[in-house]
Amino acid sequence: MRFLHKMSIRRKQMLIIMLTSSAALLLACAIFVAYDVVSVRKGMVEKLSVLAEAVGNNCSATIEFNDPKTAEETLSALRAEPSVVFACIYTRKGELFAAYNRPGSVSFHPPPPPLTGYEFNGDLLRLTRPIIQSGQNVGTIFVVSDLTDLRERLARYPVIVSEMFLAALLVAFILSAGLHRVISNPITHLAEVARSVAAEKNYSLRAKKQTEDELGHLIDVFNGMLGQIQLRDVALQAAHDLLEHRVKERTEELRQSQALYHSLIEHLPVHVYRKDHEGRFVFANSNFCEFNGLTEDRIIGKTIADIFSNQSLCERHMKEDRMILESGESIEREEEYAAPDGKIKYLQTIKSPVFAADDKVIGTQGISLDITQRKQAEANLEQAHRELVTASRQAGMAEVATSVLHNVGNVLNSVNIAASTISDKLKQSKIASVARLAALLRSHAHDLSDFVTRDPNGQKIPAYLEELAQFLNSEQALLLQETELVKKHIEHIKDIVTMQQSYAKVAGVTEIVKVSELVEDAVRMNAGALARHDVNLVRDFADVPKIIVDKHKVLQILVNLIRNAKYACDDGGAAEKRLIMRIKTSDEKVQIMVIDNGVGIPAENLTRIFNHGFTTRKNGHGFGLHSGALAAKEMSVRLSVQRDGTGKGATFTLELPLQPEKKHAEN
Repeated sequence: MRFLHKMSIRRKQMLIIMLTSSAALLLACAIFVAYDVVSVRKGMVEKLSVLAEAVGNNCSATIEFNDPKTAEETLSALRAEPSVVFACIYTRKGELFAAYNRPGSVSFHPPPPPLTGYEFNGDLLRLTRPIIQSGQNVGTIFVVSDLTDLRERLARYPVIVSEMFLAALLVAFILSAGLHRVISNPITHLAEVARSVAAEKNYSLRAKKQTEDELGHLIDVFNGMLGQIQLRDVALQAAHDLLEHRVKERTEELRQSQALYHSLIEHLPVHVYRKDHEGRFVFANSNFCEFNGLTEDRIIGKTIADIFSNQSLCERHMKEDRMILESGESIEREEEYAAPDGKIKYLQTIKSPVFAADDKVIGTQGISLDITQRKQAEANLEQAHRELVTASRQAGMAEVATSVLHNVGNVLNSVNIAASTISDKLKQSKIASVARLAALLRSHAHDLSDFVTRDPNGQKIPAYLEELAQFLNSEQALLLQETELVKKHIEHIKDIVTMQQSYAKVAGVTEIVKVSELVEDAVRMNAGALARHDVNLVRDFADVPKIIVDKHKVLQILVNLIRNAKYACDDGGAAEKRLIMRIKTSDEKVQIMVIDNGVGIPAENLTRIFNHGFTTRKNGHGFGLHSGALAAKEMSVRLSVQRDGTGKGATFTLELPLQPEKKHAEN
């Protein structure tokens, strides 16, 4: 539609009128043609229906008397209707009774008895009607007609529509040619006046009002606007004169403001400087000069390479200046600086571009703050933090050692019980009865056979020996069982100590480990405590790949988490104390989850639970979770906690990477 932009308004009006008329006429013709086609088709259906009904009534008797020949003669009367192509009659059982094909047309094979009604199929109209005699259906008549009349009628439509269309366009063109001037002439006159005003800047010109319609109102508004512009032009000239006067005043104020600005910059406790596009200093405050041990005349107009001899320092500053000039972005950094007095200073510097009025970068400027004291405070804080980390790590080691001692103590209790059982059994042993029996037999050595066979006491000796043998055998089995338990308990103590020693030896070294075995080691170190506190342990281990971690730090974290879960279950008071150890993978990480149904964590404690010294237990020291959090931070892994609510337990999750870090690979 771009061609309309340059077309005159007169031609646009003509084009709009002609297009509107054409569209309306085409729509009317389309509606007329559609209505006529529908009417013709409806008339054809009614005509064929009447014809079929008449022929069917004439053939009803022939169907009753089973006279197909007469029926065919009756159907042949359809020759008088040239549009009928085919007709046939079916009996009430659906059997073909008689048929008719128009002479000279293609033979039409009778189809199966169709349903009553009609349909337009391609170039044919098919119609089916029942044959009724005495109120009963005696058969069906099927008639097929071509659409020759409709096609001929449609062929005449283009000529008729074209003639109507051309005649209407001619009338519309004649009418629009005279009427469009009523609208276009006032608009053209208004456009000419507007061009004259724009070219001559003469706001006293006015357009002539020709009509009282919207165009007349538009001309009145346009003339009113010209009058307002004329008044404002006078006011603008007066304002221009006033503005020149104020600019002179503002220039003086600006000069005073610049003097105040330079005074402020000179007395700020920061170093301020400015450079031009070539890197030459154009301004440097007294603090900058004093810090570098130079006077202003030795800095202004010089580049940094002219002032300082440190080549690497100069190259870095010049590179930063080029980056700022090219990108127009600021740079912020901290740097170590050797002052002229030989002391090491630390500066926080912000370098930014200097823009001209057209937003073009014309130089750079910098502000530097001496942060030496802050750096020293940070160093002291870092030292204190390292000492705190060491103390926390030692506390974590103590937690692991405490778990080992608890497990060893539990096993030693079992050893003591087994040893007491062996001691009691030995005290109650009937070994002394064997000695008494031997003494009795020794006293009857001279008449031993008579004593055993005739003496009542001697006759009891065989039965007594059998009973004694059975008792000694059972006693021996019990002692052997208790001795085996003592041996197993001692082996358990040895395993616990050996496992702790193996972790202590490899602390700080990453190894390839199987996660489930690592979790089982942590569980074994707490097994005695869990059993003593009646905590039911549930293992939910998924099959995960081996990973590379610091085994000692992971064990330290898990031992602390299990101990905390045990205490939480004690404080929760649930009927069944339950601890779930779960291993699964998520987002390229292995998750070790310690889930308890204990007392839970209040919402206000979630942000403090890993803090040093924070604990909710009466005898707790607050080192366990804090040391675990520090160990996780040292390994660059995530240790998190999730609560379901007070009294609903808690879930601690340790996330370890599936793929080893680069530093691990280097180790």
